[in-house]
Amino acid sequence: MTAQMTSILSRLDQEAVSQQVQIESRNREVPLPPVSVYRWWARRTAAVNGAILDAAVETLDAGDRLFLADPFAGGGVIPMAALSRGHRVYAQDLNPWVAEGLATALALPSEEAIKRAGANLIVLLRPLAQEAYGTTLEDGNVANISQTFRVAVGACTNCSYEQRLYPHALVTLLQRKDRKLEKRENNTAYLACPNGHLFRGTRHEISKCPDCQTPTDPKAVYLPKRINTCLCCSHQESLNQIAAVSGLGWEIVLVERSFNATREIGPPTVAERRQADCHKWTCKRDLGDIPDVHETRVLRRHGFKIWNDIYTKRQRPVMEKTLALIDALTTAKSVKRALRMAALGTAEMAGHLSRWDRYYLKSYESMASHRFNFTTFTTEPNVIGLNAHGRGSLVKRLAGLRKAAKWLEEQNINFYSSGPIHANKRIRRRVSNAGLNVVCGSSERMLLGDKTVDLILTDPPYHDDVQYHELSLPFRAWAELPLERPATEAVAIPHSRELTGQKSYRKQLIPIFLEFKRVLKPSGRLVFSYANRQPAAWVNLFAALKTAKLSPLSFTIVHSENDTETSKRRGRSCNLDLVLELVPASLERLSQWRPKPIFHTEEERYLLAVGRAFLKSGTMVNGWEEELVAKLKSEAFVAPRTDTERDFHGGQILRPNFDPRTDRRTKVRMHTSEMMV
Repeated sequence: MTAQMTSILSRLDQEAVSQQVQIESRNREVPLPPVSVYRWWARRTAAVNGAILDAAVETLDAGDRLFLADPFAGGGVIPMAALSRGHRVYAQDLNPWVAEGLATALALPSEEAIKRAGANLIVLLRPLAQEAYGTTLEDGNVANISQTFRVAVGACTNCSYEQRLYPHALVTLLQRKDRKLEKRENNTAYLACPNGHLFRGTRHEISKCPDCQTPTDPKAVYLPKRINTCLCCSHQESLNQIAAVSGLGWEIVLVERSFNATREIGPPTVAERRQADCHKWTCKRDLGDIPDVHETRVLRRHGFKIWNDIYTKRQRPVMEKTLALIDALTTAKSVKRALRMAALGTAEMAGHLSRWDRYYLKSYESMASHRFNFTTFTTEPNVIGLNAHGRGSLVKRLAGLRKAAKWLEEQNINFYSSGPIHANKRIRRRVSNAGLNVVCGSSERMLLGDKTVDLILTDPPYHDDVQYHELSLPFRAWAELPLERPATEAVAIPHSRELTGQKSYRKQLIPIFLEFKRVLKPSGRLVFSYANRQPAAWVNLFAALKTAKLSPLSFTIVHSENDTETSKRRGRSCNLDLVLELVPASLERLSQWRPKPIFHTEEERYLLAVGRAFLKSGTMVNGWEEELVAKLKSEAFVAPRTDTERDFHGGQILRPNFDPRTDRRTKVRMHTSEMMV
């Protein structure tokens, strides 16, 4: 190794890569269809990781086929991008849901096999679909229920008056919001009056409730900051107080019926109410307790104690019977595994948590925005989905599987896949020579020989931004995977801002980085992206790298995927990523590289300060931690307010990617509790 060691990142075209990131972020399934096979959070883009892989081939003296390791495999973008380029991949993750999902996504059977098995499954499910969701349109034609809407009902703890807890006066439009429709007079919507009566009105005008004659303003917010005002005694209290004393009930108030292109929303019939909540829906499976930890605490505060509680009476039996039919349908392991993953994916649309977008008429996942949602107006999607409407249904997930399988065939990715292998102490530090090995276990112990890896390209947990363990629990409960939190999870404790309160994060990273150094070739590289606004996150990261004696070589700054996903924890999303490159070598023998500013924003200035500190981190002496914290605090930038912050605090925001002086689309007036986050 010489002092003229070339940086991989110096070969990246920041502007070109960043432009590709912004294109990819708007539809991730186009460049990498297998990402839709299983749910994960905080996926980085193939644009960045693919560019790094291509630059690594040009830089490293390892030939055209690298041996790549991704020890924090997560959403699987890096293994997918590497395999499509013909590299050999070792992918590992602590979370069993990742290991199962990634092993399934990258070892799918043929598109034809999935199509045939999926069609057979749908035929078997038709009687169940008719029993659970069969109905008729208002004109008497046959249809299916695609969504069932419920409102929470709670009793005042002061006077016991029971009322419907609508979050807004505007419950839903009857037609999707569209610029063309904006010019029309037909803006019919369902409104909820202050007394909880539901009626048809318009989205722009104050209407009188036909039941109680109360004027209803479509802009009204009924639960600001989750505080309810009793209609009888005017007592004010939080929703979690109501849930703790009297509990929350759920009343069906609307259904969406559809058949082919026809779609209508209206009050439920007696038969539809009975169909959803009748006693015939029984389950055998117990999904287990909801733990009282940071991310799930919002569920427990509002009355959900076990994972069964977040699903409706009809939803769980339909999911359970679907999984049973899949087990009986085929003995082909790869086909069964793929169909099961499609069925397990429907677990994210829990009927007591899924939020309805009242303007664009679609439902959201229970853990959208990287955290569990709670709202008092929920939607239960049709689990099977035999019509064209409804997000997250089995039918749509089967279509996603076919696209993923077709992509694998088109990429000519022919490799022997092994896994998931569980990295317990009984397994030797060696895996097969498969093109892909998927391993489940802490990356403190990788099943690789010393000095065998050309490149470690990964996307580690960003401090306390996303609580992966907790968000994956519903999927793991349905998949019968372990639910215990691993003791070695490298995630910081949220809200613990001081260095002393976050050093456990550092302690988890140190043995992982030491393992990275063990498996890297002397000429190998460690490259990973990182984004965080907390100085303590960077300090603990650099301290762990310094302890492991991994030497900084270069950094660069590229656009992140967050301009279209601006709702991380507490609105602290970042629009730029810092990508770091290190080597298992002495700092004195390296020629470091850094980028020039191209974005000219406060966020870039902050990351340049972090990057400069990173390049010096190998030579920092006593007292550097406090000095770096002070420096980064002085460079701190204010991130634009996000949908999550807007909805929690109320009021109006301007979307950060448009200039309000030149683009009228930016001015979006929304009110408290849209997401109830």
